[in-house]
Amino acid sequence: MLTEPAEAVVLEDEAEPGLVLVPPRHSPAYLAFLVWLEAEADGLIDDWVDRLSKLSPSYSVRPTAELYRTVNEAFRANQEVLSSGNRQRIANFIRFITEMRLRSGFPLSDVQRAFELFRALVVERLLDPSLIHLLGAALQPINQCLAFTIHRFSDLFQQMAERAIRSHAQGLERTVRIRTTELAESEQRYKTLVNEINDGYFIIQGERVAFANQAFCRMHEADPETIAGRPFGDFVTPDCRSRVLEALRLAFSDRSTGGQVEYTRQGCPPSEAPTEMKYKVVELGQVPVTIGICRDISGRVAMENRLRENERMAYVGQIAASLSHEIRNPLSTCTLNMMILQDKLQLEGFDRRRLEMTVRELTRLDSILHQLLDMARPMTILPAPMNLALAAGDCVDLLTDRIKATGVRVRQRHPPQLPLVEADAGKIEQAVLNLMLNALESLEAGGRITVWTRALSDDCGRWVELGVHDNGPGISPEAREHLFTPFFTNKHRGTGLGLSIVQRIVEAHGGSVRVKGRHGIGVAFAMRLPCRA
Repeated sequence: MLTEPAEAVVLEDEAEPGLVLVPPRHSPAYLAFLVWLEAEADGLIDDWVDRLSKLSPSYSVRPTAELYRTVNEAFRANQEVLSSGNRQRIANFIRFITEMRLRSGFPLSDVQRAFELFRALVVERLLDPSLIHLLGAALQPINQCLAFTIHRFSDLFQQMAERAIRSHAQGLERTVRIRTTELAESEQRYKTLVNEINDGYFIIQGERVAFANQAFCRMHEADPETIAGRPFGDFVTPDCRSRVLEALRLAFSDRSTGGQVEYTRQGCPPSEAPTEMKYKVVELGQVPVTIGICRDISGRVAMENRLRENERMAYVGQIAASLSHEIRNPLSTCTLNMMILQDKLQLEGFDRRRLEMTVRELTRLDSILHQLLDMARPMTILPAPMNLALAAGDCVDLLTDRIKATGVRVRQRHPPQLPLVEADAGKIEQAVLNLMLNALESLEAGGRITVWTRALSDDCGRWVELGVHDNGPGISPEAREHLFTPFFTNKHRGTGLGLSIVQRIVEAHGGSVRVKGRHGIGVAFAMRLPCRA
């Protein structure tokens, strides 16, 4: 029996369609069962509470008064269904107990077994020989009542559980959104500090790149998706690799505060490859790593080279200017007199060859002196609209006799509608002639020269390109690095000024000279000039 007054579970709910039924007609045996059920109500409730407290750990910890309240209401709700067919009260109780047990974390099976105790207790008592005649009339209605209770409870429990899960998931989503926003803001700050700086930032672990920002990838022409794990030496030219790696190893072994080293980047044109790197060994978590910043110093190196070159050319200019009056006038006189003697004297054999050689060498000396003066004087241009295809054709025509004498074939390729450029026609023709003469000197009889023009565009603007290609022996990698250096030549009788003059002329027009070719397969020089605005 109750150890304390039982507080009724008060449930108020609107009637649901299909729950309030017309009271059924009952047989005499079934009416007798209902009378018996009311008479045994207190005993059945006591036994139900007793078994319920031992059903599972979830129920064993609940207060006895609470169990009496819920069991009493469950019993009365079942009794109403069995007597009148009205399932509204049991439906209200199911909703109430579902919310209570769900909040308390009860397993679904525990609550289902608790409901089933009603049938077990009633059937056990009706098996008594004196009551067995009531069991047949009562068993089917009890099973139907219990089936409704279990199914409705299971559905409602699942719905409430799903709502609870959705609510929890929504809470997690809100938390995730907040954390994601915070992470995005942190990542943006990180990007600003690391990924969007102009200098390359990197982390090295075990001589392999663990991280590199976008600037580093751009500088070293590397894919940001695949750069992690690559040896740092892959990004350094072979001539600098051992020196750079040794400096990094030494800093790592000594845990030094850092250092600085210069190197050239692998895969970049030599003029764009000079790089300065500052590095330091730090503890990143529990692992020591080398962090560093690298900076493109090609502009600084180029400026230093230009300063040295300007100093040298200034010195050459001083010498050329001082010697021009002392040498050029007597040289011109000697050349003229020798040419007159060559026409008047009827020399034969080796004497005539001597005179021809003298005239040729005097002419070559005058050409060298003229080139020196060109290099020493500031470049002055008088631009006007011109068609580079016509200029290229004129230069080929000027060299027709020499082309025939050397047995070289010349092919020209020009588009029909080539844009005009603003250029000094005389200077451009001088540059083209220098390129043509270089090509002729590198070829033997049967060689081929191709002269072409074309229009093109890139991120920097629209250009017209004029190129000269020969299929001669090409240039070695060592010579290629110094092609445009004044006085550098691999010819026995060259001055090393021709290509330097070509570069000066083209750059004075705002253009550039590019060279392509490898040793043994010829070489191509291409002058690019900006299109006329």
